[in-house]
Amino acid sequence: MEYKILLGYSAVAIEIFSYLIYFFGIFKGRTKPHAFTWFVWGVANIIAFAAIFIAGGGIGSWIFGVNAACCLIISAIGFRQKQVLYDLYDWFALFGSLLGILLWFLSKNPLCAVILISASDIISMTPTLRKAYKLPFEENMASFAVGIFYYPLSIFAMESLSLTTLLYPIVVVIIDTSLIILIFLRRKKASFPHP
Repeated sequence: MEYKILLGYSAVAIEIFSYLIYFFGIFKGRTKPHAFTWFVWGVANIIAFAAIFIAGGGIGSWIFGVNAACCLIISAIGFRQKQVLYDLYDWFALFGSLLGILLWFLSKNPLCAVILISASDIISMTPTLRKAYKLPFEENMASFAVGIFYYPLSIFAMESLSLTTLLYPIVVVIIDTSLIILIFLRRKKASFPHP
């Protein structure tokens, strides 16, 4: 079990480093977060932390608590920077996350919440993907690239492996990897304009 504690701390350390890169990009004016999307991710991570912890995730669930706090701070910065375009996808994602809480409460099964926040996370990524497609230099690819490493560590730190503890981190790795690929391809295309 001691190796799980080490993996949990390592995941959180990498996560904090990932967010420091993102915050550095914001304060340098290069990164402009989509405020409402980050708010939805904050809510989803609060629910993920609670559901995965209760389902036996233990130390492996820590990253979701840290994630929630960082997402909400980034959201507040985005609102302050007036990056507040509201999108129907954002509202669907927020509604899905909140519905997850309700279904969890009614069914007494945290898997319901995890399934809905996973779907919500996919939906809430849509505005960020669209923004990354149009403005690929306004998203912080390095932060997301570092970020995809702490989720696998958190999985290995989980004290109990089940669909409830595994689904959300796997979904996040897949959608974050998709974002990284999109940003990379769009930046590459922007660097070599056609005559």
